[in-house]
Amino acid sequence: MGREWFSPKTKGIYISLILRPNILPSETTKLTILSAVSCCKAIKEVAGIEVGIEWPNDLVIRNKKIGGILTELNAEMDKVKFVIIGIGINVNNTKSNLPHNATSLRQEKGMVVSRINLLRGMFEQLEKDYTHFLKYGISSIIDEWRHLSLTLHSRIKIVCRNEEVEGEAQDIDLDGGLLIRKDSGFIEKVLAGDVVKAG
Repeated sequence: MGREWFSPKTKGIYISLILRPNILPSETTKLTILSAVSCCKAIKEVAGIEVGIEWPNDLVIRNKKIGGILTELNAEMDKVKFVIIGIGINVNNTKSNLPHNATSLRQEKGMVVSRINLLRGMFEQLEKDYTHFLKYGISSIIDEWRHLSLTLHSRIKIVCRNEEVEGEAQDIDLDGGLLIRKDSGFIEKVLAGDVVKAG
């Protein structure tokens, strides 16, 4: 979408994971949800900082973004060949190399955070949650996502391409779709888009 990505040397964590799950292409949104939950848990465990999730893929502290997740898919009609999960976390970025609406773990904690320890914690948590997902499904991870969500029960506007959906974010379903109650009372399911708080 023509957006810039800035990753200053030795400051953050920027990784791509390649997974080959035996799932349908329509289920890959679940991996974005899972990755966000895993990262939040790892950051809390290693750095002692509470992180929330703004649907679908932003990690946020005090209304400022500290990271994000992008999922790319290579698949046939009924089979996933592989999924690439890209994760970026602002770890030791200073204020001078952060956008105005972003923060870092160092900024929030007031001290340098070990990128090695955090990366190890992220890998351990991702492996644990991914293994659980493959064995038991996404249900319990969705429950964790709801607890971490900064989007649910807020009035929002979602912009996707040239379309907009506005209403109250009611819930997330087992496919990772956001359920929005429009002013008409109808519930609309949205699978992708940019979220803007509407008040």
